[in-house]
Amino acid sequence: MFIKDIFSSKTPVISFEVFPPKREFPLDTVYSTIEDLKDMNPDFISVTYGAGGSSKDRTVEIASTIKNKYNIQSLAHLTCLTSSKAEIDLMLEQLKANNIYNVLALRGDIPIGGLQTYPQYKYAKDL
Repeated sequence: MFIKDIFSSKTPVISFEVFPPKREFPLDTVYSTIEDLKDMNPDFISVTYGAGGSSKDRTVEIASTIKNKYNIQSLAHLTCLTSSKAEIDLMLEQLKANNIYNVLALRGDIPIGGLQTYPQYKYAKDL
């Protein structure tokens, strides 16, 4: 189901947002949180991209687990500022392979002291 269909079919819509932990931390903390949240029957859970794209590969894994293990719709954030076209294409392929069709495309923030890594994606619409 698409998130837009949830919003057009019921009120209120209940959602939560989780973010991937830094690489040095296990994903168990996220899954433990989802275990606690699932009893609240959320309509969907969104998964952020991680600060500066630092944990973007974990976004797919978490979104997939939410959808395929917990049977809760998931929405994956896709930030274009710190990703190449090839990286974005790969992430979209991985999301599709895991039955994730709800994607929130964002430009993202330039990391403090950083530069826009891929200037071809100045805005999310450029995706």
